Amino acid sequence: MHKPAEQFPDMNVPGSAYKAVDGNTSNDVDGNMCASTAMGTPSNPAWWRVDLRANYNLTGIKIFNIIQHGL
Repeated sequence: MHKPAEQFPDMNVPGSAYKAVDGNTSNDVDGNMCASTAMGTPSNPAWWRVDLRANYNLTGIKIFNIIQHGL
């Protein structure tokens, strides 16, 4: 938790990417409780990343509360 994170494009406010690693699994976008990004474009797709600050052998990840708006 609480590792540096960034995303493109920021849909709500700059810096919201950290909310994906703050331990809160709420999907309350309107309450500004989670990370949210726009769709991007084919030539400039959306992305999100976290710096784990160390090397790890990952066996999986958990992504909570995926909501797709406007599809």
